[in-house]
Amino acid sequence: MSEKLLRVYKKFYIDEIKAHLLIYGDLGGSCAACQKMDIKLDTAHCPECKTEFKFIAFRNPRVHMPKILKLSEERPQVAIVDYEDFHRLTGEQKAREFLK
Repeated sequence: MSEKLLRVYKKFYIDEIKAHLLIYGDLGGSCAACQKMDIKLDTAHCPECKTEFKFIAFRNPRVHMPKILKLSEERPQVAIVDYEDFHRLTGEQKAREFLK
C-alpha cells in the first residue's frame, strides 16, 4: 500500500492561520504575519518577527508537489493550507471589515 496526499477540511480561525503561515511561491517564501520575503522552506521561525510557522501554503502546489511530500515527512507537525482558500477567506474578511 502506498501513501498519498489527501485534502482534509477542518475549521480554523483565519487569524490563527495568518499569524503562523509561511506562503511559499516560485522562488521563496514570505511570512504572512510580517510580510518578510525570501524565507527558505525549511525555516521553522520567521527571521524578522520570530513567529513559528505551523502552516505552509503553496501558491502553486502542483509545481511544488515533491517539496510538499518531503515536507510532510520531515515536518509532520506543519499543516499544508490551500493558498486559494486562504486568499479568498482573507479577502472576504477584509471586505467585511471595510464595510463596517
